[in-house]
Amino acid sequence: MSAFSAEWLDLREPADVAARAPELIERLVQWSDGCEHIAVVDLGAGTGSCLRALAPDIVSSQTWRLIDRSGTLLQEANTRLSAWGHDRGLSTQEMHNCWRAMGKGVDYRVVFDARDLGAGFNNIAPPVDLVTVSALLDLVSEVWCRDLARWCSVVGATLYTCLNYDGKFHFTPSHPDDHDVCDAINQHQRRDKGMGPALGSDAIRVLLRELAIVGYQSVTAPSPWLLGPDNGTLQGTLVRGWSNLAGGEGEECSERVSRWRSFRLAAIEACQSYLNVGHVDLWAWPER
Repeated sequence: MSAFSAEWLDLREPADVAARAPELIERLVQWSDGCEHIAVVDLGAGTGSCLRALAPDIVSSQTWRLIDRSGTLLQEANTRLSAWGHDRGLSTQEMHNCWRAMGKGVDYRVVFDARDLGAGFNNIAPPVDLVTVSALLDLVSEVWCRDLARWCSVVGATLYTCLNYDGKFHFTPSHPDDHDVCDAINQHQRRDKGMGPALGSDAIRVLLRELAIVGYQSVTAPSPWLLGPDNGTLQGTLVRGWSNLAGGEGEECSERVSRWRSFRLAAIEACQSYLNVGHVDLWAWPER
């Protein structure tokens, strides 16, 4: 599933890379040690940023199935992976819906799979050793989280889900309407995004519960975006998007949000804006 543009995903990718909780990536690497090969399913893969972030730290040969509703984004993933592989000195091959890169001690095989994740997981062919989900859970429903946990349990997969919005952001300098704008954004997140009533910032809590029910152990770690003056374009994009969502109904609300937006954009333009956007990463594995 994806309703995002490649431009937006490119803009946020450096912040995502910096934010991922290193202790959970270390767990992933330790888990993969000793495995000759691992099969990864990346749900809501977009342009393949999760693969680019994780694959170099995994010493095993790897097969990735990148699943997204947008065939356009998967085509972009193919293009970006080819450039990424070339930059790493890898020999790459492109085939229909497939991509492969090889080098010294490296073998990546990628399948691009355009499908609607709202239809469930049962027709995703095994083997599946690892499931990855990035910046998606706030868009999905309680039923979707339950189905994800059950599917992971059935196939015996470990789960790594990262960059899950926790419902909080904090600007410096502050503004009196920061709290109200945040509340408006969180309320908007609850709307159905095509996969049932969205959980928003409750997604991790719900997923942890569903994973426990199927006998999984889990750990979480914070993974906030820490954005400063060097991230002005990303901050500005967020402020514009949030103000559009928070405008609400009524002239008074719109005027308040407009003042908030002007204040925020002026601080960004003056290189005086700092923004912390809260996220949570999760690593879960089946009890043996």
